[in-house]
Amino acid sequence: MKKKDCISILIPDGQGFLATPVINCLAASNQFKIYLLSNLKYTPMRFSRFVNHFSYSPKTENDEDWIHTIDNTVENHGIDFIMPVSEDSIRKLILHKSKLKAAKKLMLLPELDNFDTANDKALLSQHLHTFDIPYPKGCLVSNMAELNKIETLNFPVISKPTIGYGGGKHIHLFKNMDTLKTHFKNNDFLGIHIIQEYIEGYDIDCSVLCKAGEILTYTIQKGILSDASGFSPSDAHVFVQEPKLFSVVEKLMKTLNWSGIAHIDLRFDENAQQFKVIEINPRFWLSLEASLHAGFNFPELSYKLSTGQTLITPKFNECSYWSLKGLKLKQKKKVLFRWKFLIKHTGLKFFIKDPVPIFYRFFALRFGKVESVHDFSN
Repeated sequence: MKKKDCISILIPDGQGFLATPVINCLAASNQFKIYLLSNLKYTPMRFSRFVNHFSYSPKTENDEDWIHTIDNTVENHGIDFIMPVSEDSIRKLILHKSKLKAAKKLMLLPELDNFDTANDKALLSQHLHTFDIPYPKGCLVSNMAELNKIETLNFPVISKPTIGYGGGKHIHLFKNMDTLKTHFKNNDFLGIHIIQEYIEGYDIDCSVLCKAGEILTYTIQKGILSDASGFSPSDAHVFVQEPKLFSVVEKLMKTLNWSGIAHIDLRFDENAQQFKVIEINPRFWLSLEASLHAGFNFPELSYKLSTGQTLITPKFNECSYWSLKGLKLKQKKKVLFRWKFLIKHTGLKFFIKDPVPIFYRFFALRFGKVESVHDFSN
């Protein structure tokens, strides 16, 4: 498609690390001109060959100023579609949708109450209980005195804040009460924490695109390689069919009346022989490029659904995919010499097509310029 005939898409939160996989997926479609709005002057994707135009607007504490900046960008560049990628930006756009002049160009999003239920682990836990959807047994604590609540739980347990801190950050495993109490004596509570029984089993995820509670397309992927913590997103995936898991997610999305994209983290309980919901990421996800490899371009599909086009469900491709980090962690080094495998099943193809952002990120982090990489708070 000629550039002048392409659809112009604005990513209004280009400072976030999720902008990278979203842009790579949009570029793979070859029908979009990508415009990036960022509150960081320098960020890796500013230098992407796939970005048609980069705009810098300093971070503001006033949400309405940001909304006004989006409207100005839409008007100045003739933007056709607005695609936010992070939780914070999505929530702000849902909250202030009535003040956005270009609201009709916004991608399909859930209602605010449903978004907050999905994004807050405490609210989600209550929702799962109310609708009898499998989840780990747990309780909520916000100070030392409340730690006694967990006496009803079986150790080991996992602790994590109920809001924010994605990517496995601030998730801790405790084998007994003493180590749990010692941790919170030495570390501040980050708001409300949810303490849950640790599930013996394996992680498995489901990515969905929905409208009014109906799942229109989805993938199920099992993580096959993580870092030493075991709580960070997997760096390699295998795509599978799991009808029992899908039935759990289908009920969850229906009870939330969900619209738009979401990524659901689950764990298979080997003792109960049951898939249990861990959390929902109500945004795009890091493994988008893996989904693309399996035949599902979720950013493109989201655009089509949001603009009223008929969705044709892609053919499911049972396959595996390795990120660049996954290749680094992979122990069987001989795979590094299998060129066809590297090009077809790994993130190397994205590096070859658009190397400058990756080089920029590497050198910025190498020389301590973290603030020139991403806004990690967003």
